[in-house]
Amino acid sequence: MTTPQMAVMNTKAHEAAAPAPEVTVSHESREVLTISNVSKFFVRANGAAVPAVDGVSLSVRAGEFLVLLGPSGCGKTTLLRCIAGLEQPDSGRIDIDGKTVYSSVDRIELSAQQRTLSMVFQSYALWPNMSVFDNIAYPLRNRKIRKAQIEEDVHRIAKLVGIDEIIGQFPNHISGGQQQRVALARALVSGDALVLFDEPLSNVDAKVRKDLRIELAALQNRFGFAAVYVTHDQEDAMELGTKIAVLEKGKVAQVASPREVYQNPASRYVATFIGSTNELEGTVVAVDATGLEIETPLGVIRSERLHGEFAKGDEVVAIFRPEHGHLSPERPGTVNALKATFRMELFSGSHAEQVVTHNHKVYRVWHGKEQEHGTEAWISVAPEKVHVFER
Repeated sequence: MTTPQMAVMNTKAHEAAAPAPEVTVSHESREVLTISNVSKFFVRANGAAVPAVDGVSLSVRAGEFLVLLGPSGCGKTTLLRCIAGLEQPDSGRIDIDGKTVYSSVDRIELSAQQRTLSMVFQSYALWPNMSVFDNIAYPLRNRKIRKAQIEEDVHRIAKLVGIDEIIGQFPNHISGGQQQRVALARALVSGDALVLFDEPLSNVDAKVRKDLRIELAALQNRFGFAAVYVTHDQEDAMELGTKIAVLEKGKVAQVASPREVYQNPASRYVATFIGSTNELEGTVVAVDATGLEIETPLGVIRSERLHGEFAKGDEVVAIFRPEHGHLSPERPGTVNALKATFRMELFSGSHAEQVVTHNHKVYRVWHGKEQEHGTEAWISVAPEKVHVFER
């Protein structure tokens, strides 16, 4: 259970800390968080040790926004709790703002209260018997900041976050989106170089969520803090992250910019977890200097985006995204021409998807026109848009 005390756990770290300065982030900014070969195991009832975090190494600089992305059980929340001091790793090292807060070799383990960071939780973790003002002011009062300075800092941050008009109200009388803004304001008012976010937008509706993403990105850019943000939501990751670490079974599957992760995934797992994909399993039938050809149930497909070394006869999977596919009722005169059966058009507002099938397997493409149900349909896709991974 997340408590308000946990949400302001940084308040004892430096009692004379100044409020967060407004900065312009430099590309030469310092490293705020370093995670070196950190592992954390949980023991099952049968005594078996299961790695929740398995040899993870990551770093975040001032002004960077690192998103830990993955499905439930991939280790992202456990890793965040290890950074915060709410879980003790079994091995590795964690440094925050130049200070070692955990080291299995040197036997260092600082408590959550001794770590110079703030945290924003999914559950908001607000004091229900305190006003918005008092919730935001709580960490400053714990640091013995003078009253006039607290008044100034709280009003300043409340205005920046857009809650200055509700500053006298109580958490139970404001919306979920407003409560999350209060939690964010409380984290920022402390002025810490590192802010952790544990799925903070999952309890707000879609429209508010989009607005909060924009506001959070603007605030992070304005204040220049380093951020680590846990989510399973791809839109959160793509819109907020300066870099994304995709986690798979406790390991980092890929860490790169959102654009790089989407356009050049490091594995089949990353490709299929990020965005929508079409997958065609098959056998390599030809290899040349620029690519290869694969025999699939829909026909032969050529790829020039190879993720590994392949030879004739290898079992592989070809992957392309719906926005790169084109559909037509006649066979196209292109390198890749894949035969399927038209089923339906799905309209989602920003685009329409044409849905086709082959042997009960569904494929989606964005480009093309709706056809009569059950008619022959041909998919074409450029070879440079087809990724190939081992099966």
